[in-house]
Amino acid sequence: MARIIYCHPIQTKHDYHIYTDLDFWDARRLIKGLATVKRNFGRQLSGDDFPTQVTGDHLSHAVIRQIEKRLRQAVISPPRHVIVRSMIFDGYYEFEPNRFYPERWSRDLMMHFTYCRLPLNQGVLNNPHQQVRLAWVGEKIRIDKVQRTEKYDPVIRNASQARKHMMVPSCF
Repeated sequence: MARIIYCHPIQTKHDYHIYTDLDFWDARRLIKGLATVKRNFGRQLSGDDFPTQVTGDHLSHAVIRQIEKRLRQAVISPPRHVIVRSMIFDGYYEFEPNRFYPERWSRDLMMHFTYCRLPLNQGVLNNPHQQVRLAWVGEKIRIDKVQRTEKYDPVIRNASQARKHMMVPSCF
């Protein structure tokens, strides 16, 4: 379901270079060691529409087919950096799920999938004083920040839990 756009050979220094609308982190997880996954900062195509580039040199046809098969089967969602930017500047993010998810999906499945894809480790979306709320507004899904009733202060018992709950600014 992810779209693939091939980069023109004149505009790249790699043997294989494509753009995809799958989020960078999801593409990295799917492609793993087959090729190099990079962010698209919007020189030729908008980084908001196609946030990921996949590049490689001396790839066999079998590897290229495997990459494209994995990308085409992947379900896309709104890019995480677009959600975070909108939450910072506007305080909310709205999108039409029909642009991203299959039509056969129920509303509950769309909400669950959206929640699982949110970057909840970002202080913008989830911190000790605020949390994220998802709601349907007409035919759109709206993501809002809401104030918690009480401060969320988890008990941390080891170093791995401390890393999970570390609230530090990060770059997208």
